[in-house]
This record gives sequence, structure tokens and C-alpha cells, in this order.
Amino acid sequence: MSIASCFHSYLFVICCLLLGHSGGYAADGFPRVPPTPPEKAEATFEVQHGFRMDLIAAEPLVVDPVDLAYDELGRAYVIEMRDYPYPEEKNAAPTVFPGTVRLIEDTDGDGKFDKATIFADQLAWPTSVCCYKGGVFVAAAPDIWYFKDNNGDGKADERRKVFTGFSRYNVQAIMNSLRWGLDNKIYGSASGNGGTVGHVREGTVREGEAPAEPAAIPTRSVSEGRANEAIQLTRRDFRFDPVTEKIEAISGGERYGACFDDWGNRFLCNIRNPVQHVVLPLAYMQRNPNLIVPSFINDCAESGDQLRVYRLSPPEAWREFRAQRWALEGANMPRSETIGAGFWTSSSGVCVYRGAAYPEPFRGNVFIGEVAGNLIHRQILERDGVTFKSRRADENTEFVRSRDNWFRPVNFINAPDGTLTVLDMYRETIEHPWSIPDDIKAQLDLSSGNDRGRLYRLAPPAFSSQKPPNLANCTTAELVAHLENPNSWYRETAQRLLFERQDKNAAEPLRQLARRSLLPQCRLHSAWLLEGLNSLDQESLSALLVDSSADVIRHAVILAEPRARNDGQIFELIYRQRNHPEPAVQLQIVFTSGEIGKENRKWRDYLLHNAAAFYSNDPWIRLAIVSSLAGNEETLAELLISGAYADAQSPDAKGRLDLIRMLATAVGARGDTTAVGHMMQSAGLYAFPKYPGRGFAALTGLGEGLARRRQKFPDQIAKLPAHSAGILRNLLREVAVNAGDHKRSEVERTAALQLLAFLDWHDAKQSLVTALSPSESNDVQRTALRSLASFNEPAVAPELLSRWKQLTPPLRDEAVTILLSRPIWHEPLIAALETGDVPISQVSIPQRTRLAAIKDEKLAERAKEILASFALGPRKEVLDRYQESLSLKGDTNRGQAVYRRECLNCHKLRSEGSDVGPSLETVQHRSPPEILIHVLDPNREVSPNFLEYVVRLADGRVLTGLIASETDSGLTLRRAQNQQDNILRSEIDDIASSGKSLMPEGLEQKITPQEMADLIAYLKQN
Repeated sequence: MSIASCFHSYLFVICCLLLGHSGGYAADGFPRVPPTPPEKAEATFEVQHGFRMDLIAAEPLVVDPVDLAYDELGRAYVIEMRDYPYPEEKNAAPTVFPGTVRLIEDTDGDGKFDKATIFADQLAWPTSVCCYKGGVFVAAAPDIWYFKDNNGDGKADERRKVFTGFSRYNVQAIMNSLRWGLDNKIYGSASGNGGTVGHVREGTVREGEAPAEPAAIPTRSVSEGRANEAIQLTRRDFRFDPVTEKIEAISGGERYGACFDDWGNRFLCNIRNPVQHVVLPLAYMQRNPNLIVPSFINDCAESGDQLRVYRLSPPEAWREFRAQRWALEGANMPRSETIGAGFWTSSSGVCVYRGAAYPEPFRGNVFIGEVAGNLIHRQILERDGVTFKSRRADENTEFVRSRDNWFRPVNFINAPDGTLTVLDMYRETIEHPWSIPDDIKAQLDLSSGNDRGRLYRLAPPAFSSQKPPNLANCTTAELVAHLENPNSWYRETAQRLLFERQDKNAAEPLRQLARRSLLPQCRLHSAWLLEGLNSLDQESLSALLVDSSADVIRHAVILAEPRARNDGQIFELIYRQRNHPEPAVQLQIVFTSGEIGKENRKWRDYLLHNAAAFYSNDPWIRLAIVSSLAGNEETLAELLISGAYADAQSPDAKGRLDLIRMLATAVGARGDTTAVGHMMQSAGLYAFPKYPGRGFAALTGLGEGLARRRQKFPDQIAKLPAHSAGILRNLLREVAVNAGDHKRSEVERTAALQLLAFLDWHDAKQSLVTALSPSESNDVQRTALRSLASFNEPAVAPELLSRWKQLTPPLRDEAVTILLSRPIWHEPLIAALETGDVPISQVSIPQRTRLAAIKDEKLAERAKEILASFALGPRKEVLDRYQESLSLKGDTNRGQAVYRRECLNCHKLRSEGSDVGPSLETVQHRSPPEILIHVLDPNREVSPNFLEYVVRLADGRVLTGLIASETDSGLTLRRAQNQQDNILRSEIDDIASSGKSLMPEGLEQKITPQEMADLIAYLKQN
């Protein structure tokens, strides 16, 4: 037996003793909980509010269900992902195709399924299904297929590959959730894998044939009305027109689960983020290449670090073993996979309840599966400006909890009977193979349960089962009537069938409903159906634009968008809604303004000016305004900075100033010399005398934008008429003086210091270095430091180093980060370290790592000599040395002081600290040995979200931090103290991950064993 094997065996025995297990172990060493027979399954549940879990299908009728779609006869097409989680190799091509689409039916009308037929098979990693024209679209990466039964035997004899190119990198991040939208298009989640996806021109396979190999993706061709241009889906989702089969990228890119509410709002979930709202549509935000969008999505609920889970089932023995194992030897696994029972780790199948069987307070609630915890969680959604916030619905418990460890609720579907259908994959283990150490994985059967599966009806009190519906034989008039059904399944199915039939006889009844139905959801469905039938007339659209429902108006604006460009009456109705009190309506008007502005620029400007006056404090609306003004940002910016437009808010409200700065940055980045000149004159001649805050915001934004093009602010002033240029130069001299004037407010002084970053060095130097005086506030000194960082001048380094002793620790950290950002400052820094003017002990561990990685070989050698005396020892030796801290008595008061000294800048705990690294709320349920490992050996377990990245810019600077957000136009880096750098992609020369955590190694040099015991005690404190 090898030494490693002996060690693992020893660990196993120790862990078993620690866990207190005795007897009952299977031959592989772990106790295995047996499955519960279907007839006893309902008794394992604890359900709140009088609801119950009714078993409606079980193995062998259905196995491994992950998604289903009810057709117009109430039959269910069930996706069976029988090959989960294999193959586990990254990007592996499938070698077996065990996945199926099973058609199940309730033939006797008792509310339970009793007949099953294999509708389609030979699929690998199938995840979702969606009905269309008597067949179904099926997602099975790398492809989307269309299957149809043409001879009535319940089996698909038509098998056509429609799209291909979805990545198979990660089994838990593959495309999923095909869902009909109100706009008669089918939406899907590309998830984390993404891909380069295109239409397959010829993809039909008849029954009995093997699946075809993926066809090459054409770069640009159109055949039979289908658009075949490949699309990139990195951090995006998609939608396609089922008629033309044109596919397009949309905002999204989260994990497993997506749904709509009654009003077309789309929600996602992402492992530890159970409820997310897609706020910003990708198509609108792509209009302005000079706009950096921090995020398209809003987290409505608390994330997994803060959201408690109240499970009823015991954690599996192997999970307990793994946790203890990691505490003893560590593992390089994602952080979300290492959290034990007690907090959210595995959200799946987010679903807004939209039926009519539950009591009214449950309508619009969000249901999510926590598959690792064997439970169903419920959240209450509430409007929050243009987006939503959500909160736990059931305090100190969960809506559904099971005692059965095999219960795995992966998805939820609004059913024809008005209830939710719960899809239970029913597996012994739900876990990504990458998250399980090999020797533990060898003792588990990850395919156990791939011959089992259950479907449940989540039924309210006193619910009686219903016979399956039959909408297939409905007349057009009957289908139109179903649009008024309070149950969303009937409305959606009726809309789909009417859209498929394309019966123009439906047009007039739909117009009547769009104008007069008492149900706003019906008016909304009718509007989009009229659009799908090419029958939406001006009278109906006009009525919808003045509807009593804000959500109907919002969609009416979308429908009016292409018409308003050339129809003055329609535009006038949009314009009348410019003061609508609902922020979501305002957001859509802003988006639409950017489209109709192509032909009606004056009217666009009026609408956007109005939005800026009333809603500039909303960050989502600010982004929408800048996106809609792409190429014409100065039209609004000049009015705002000159005060020519009436103010509904304080003229210097933060949101207003932020908007001015964003607009000005886009103008500067665009490089339009004329526009830049006009804005400079507006800021200098009109804003500063009356509203200096606006002047600072405008000029600073212009400076930022010009810097992205590597252009200098003074050079642009020189291009102005002599009179205006003279006024601006005098103004900037005054700004430099004011930056050091203690009689002025700190807000004005910091604004002045920010603006100095874009002047010539000889004009800005004195004010900036003077602002580093210890008599100045931290904000003033920090602003001066960041402005100094913008100058590629050798003199910056001596100025900073000469003031080292007077800088406080946070400012010293900022100063070293600055000196490391440009090669011209490396030698002075190293010289100061050699002489001891800057003690190496005062340089943070990550900064020491960057010192050692300096590209200049001679400087790198000098840096390594300096660092030699502070070399980090092997992590195992460090951990061994600190084992004593686990036996020392900790003091929580002293521990709080250690937390504030070493952790506060990057971690948040009990409402204190910064959201840079992961929240420390979860440490309460970690063992002291686990905490010790995370503190002293942080690179053993690094979540991809917290990897450090190094970004080299075109101007020579080097920035580091974690990627807080990323879009097509740019990215945001976040570092200690929650400092952020927003970077356009055009500014980036190179970007690479260091492969390490943003949290540094080497804290043993700053924390004693006793302090470690104190810190652990504080972190574990309730």
C-alpha cells in the first residue's frame, strides 16, 4: 500500500470516529440510505399551509425527469436525463445516448399518469422540451432538435436538428429551459457553457437512423427564410422564432432554470442566487459601444451566503466525511460546493406560480428547488423600481421538506389543473463529479437512481384532481375565449395554438379582447397574438397605449416601437405616457426612444430629457438613457450641465451628476472633437458659475473618455476658439487652486482632485501632492493618490515614497498598488524597499507576489532578494504549526479586532466590511479546522468568481482584482476596500488569471496562533 493510500485510509478511520458512525456501512465504507418506495413517498414530506405532495407518476413510468411540457391534450412530454452526470470530462463528446423524451398520459382521468411511450431517444444530456405544431423542440447539447409524430403511434418519426454549437463543457451549466414568451418566440438559457450556435440547414433524421454529427456552422447564409448567422453565447441566453428559425442572443447566462411571470418579466437562478431578474435587454444595451454595463441582471433575493436553509433530511454520510476530509487535507474545489448543510448551495428550476388553484396570496410567488437539501423554497416577489426584490415566505422552515435524501426537486411547471408539477429526479446523489475527490468518488455510485424518478402535484388544501384538458379540438373562437382563463396554462396554450393556426378569423375577436377584457393578462396575450397574426391595427394599439395596466402599456410601447418611427399618432400616445408613475414603463419608453430616435430625434430627446429629470437616481434608467443616445450623448448632456432643462430633483443630486459623467465619458470615448468641444464650453461657460457639481461631472467624464482613446484633455482645449480656450484654461487653474482650499467643501475638493487627473502634469502636480498631507481626510488623500496614478510621469514615484511615513496603512496599500501599476515606477519602489524606507513588512502579500513577477529581469532579481527573508513556507508546515490555535481558548472581542485589521477590507460579516471576497456569514457552520485552512491556505479552494485577474492596459498600466462583472463592452475589476476599475475592452492589451485567490497567502506572518483562535471564536459567534 502506498503512503498516500495509507494516509487516506487513516483519514477515513479518523473521520468516521469524528462523525460518530458505527455499523451499517456498506462494503464501500459509506452508509447508504435506501430509496423510499413510491407508495410510501408522500409520507416523507412536511408541507406548509395545508398543502400536500400528491404522487402522479413514478418509476418505471418515468425516470430522471428534469423538464416537461404539457401539450394541448394535457399529455406531458418528459425529458429524462438518464446520463447525468456522465461523461464528466470537460468538453467530452458523448459516446452513448441514453437520454429520452417520454410521452406520458392520464387515460382514465383520475389525475395520475398511467401510460408512457418513448417518444424520442438516443439523446445525450437532454435538458428541456417545448411544444410546437404537434411536435416538440428538445434541448440536448450541443443541439436543439425538433421531433414530431406524423403517424399517430406516439413516437417521433420526424427528427430534425435545428441548431447546433452549444457547449458541453460542464454538465451543470448546459443549455436548458425552453419556454414560450409572450412575443411568440421561444426562449432558452445557454447557461454557463455558452457556445457558438448556428442554424442547421439540413438536419432531418428519420426513425431508426442514428443521430447526425453536428453540421458545420455557416457564417452567413439564409435558406428558406431561416437566418443562419452564428451567434456567440458567452454569458448570454437566446431566443428563436419557431417559424423562421432565426436565433438571437439575449441577456442571461446563469445556470439551471428560467421562467416568466404573467407580464413577461424573465427570472433566472444560479446555484447560490435563487431569484434573478433580467432587467436590461441585450439588444438595447449593445447600441452604445462606449457604455460599460456593470450587469444586465438584478439579484432579487439574498445570495446563498446569507440565505438559510432549513432542511429536514440528514446530510449524507459522504458529505460529512468530505467536509472533515477537507478540514484535514484541503481540496481545490469551488467554494459553493464545500458549504455544508445550513445555507443555500443548489438552486434549481426557478418558477413563478401562475395558476388558479392556489389561494390568492400564493399567486406570483417564486418556487425554487434546493436539490442538495431535499426541499422546495418559496419567495415572495415585490416591485422595486424597474426591477424586483424577493424575501423568504416561510420563516424558519421551508414550504416543502422531505425526510428522504433521494428527493431531488429540479424543476417546476405550471400545470393545466392550476397547480405546480414538481419534477423529482430522485437520485441517491446530486453532485458535480468535479466537486468530489477521486478516492471518495470511487466509493460512490453517481448513477444510482438513473432508473427512478417521480412527478408530484403540489396541491392546495381540499384540491380535487381534474380530467386532462382538450384544447386540440377547440374552435378558433373557443381558443380565443380561453385567453380570459385565470390559469396561465390555458392562456399560453391557447395563444400558442392560435399562433400556429394563423387563422385570421381570430383577429376581430382578439381586437375586442385587447380593448375590453377585464383581465389585463388577456389584453396582453391578445395584443401579442394580433402581432403574431400581422393583424395589430392602429385602433387596438392606441387603446393598449392608454390601458389601465402599467404592464400592458409597457408591452404596448414595445409593439409600437417599429410603428412610431413613421406614425405621428402612435408616437403621440407614447409621448403622453412620459410621466407615467410606474418606473418599468419609463424604462421601456427610454429604450424605445433610442429606436424611434433614428427618424424622430427631436421627440427622442424630449422623452430622454424627461426621464433624466425624474428618474436619473435609478441606475438602470441611467444606463438605458446612455444606451439610447448612442452617438448623440451630448444632446442631453449639454442641456443637463447648462441647466437649460427644468429640474425635478436637486440640480446636483448624485444620480444627476452620475448621468452627466456617464454621458460625457461616452462623448470623450467616441472621439468626436466637435462634440467634445461643445461640451467643454457648456461646462466652462454655463455650468461652473451656477452648478459647479455639474461642471466637474462633465469635465471629469470627458477626461475619462478621452483617456480611453489615449488623448489629452489640454490638447482638446487647444482646438477651441481662443476666447473659449482662455476661459477654460483659467477655470482649470482655479480648479487646481480650489483643490487645496480648505474653505471649500470636501465634496467640491475631491471633485476638483478627480478632474486634475486629466490636466498636464505641471498644472496638476502641486495640488495633488499637497493633498497628501496628513491633515487631509482619507477621502481627499485617496482621491489625490488615484489622480496621481493617471500620470505616466517618473516624478510620481518619488513624491509618493517621500511621504510614505505619513500615510495610513490603507493609503500605503493604495500607494504600493499604484507604484506597481507602471513599469517606470518599479525601480524607485524596489530601491525604497532595499533601503528600508518602505519596510517590506508593510507591503501586502499579494503585492509581494506582483513584485516577484516584474517583467524586467534585473529588477525581478532585486525584488526576489528583498522577499527572500519573507518567503512563505510550505502550507502544510504552516498548518501544522497553527494546529495549536484549535486548542487555545479564543476571545471574541480580541477576534473582532483581528477581523477588522485583516479581513474587513475584503469580507463582510454582520453588516460590517466590504463585498469584495465572499461573505463570512457562512463560517458559522464551518468547523474550526476548515476555517484554519481557508485563512492560511486560501488557494486550495478558489471559486471561479474570486480568482484574481491581471489586466494590462494600452496606456501601460497594470490593474489587478476579481472580475465583478463583464459585458460585451467592458468589465469591472474589484479589489480591496471595494475599489473598482471600469475598463472598456478597447483599452485592454492583455488579460489573464493569476490562478490564485484574491485572498493572499502568508497571513501567518501577521496573525499569531492566539490571534487565530480569537478570530475563529469571533467568526463562529452567533
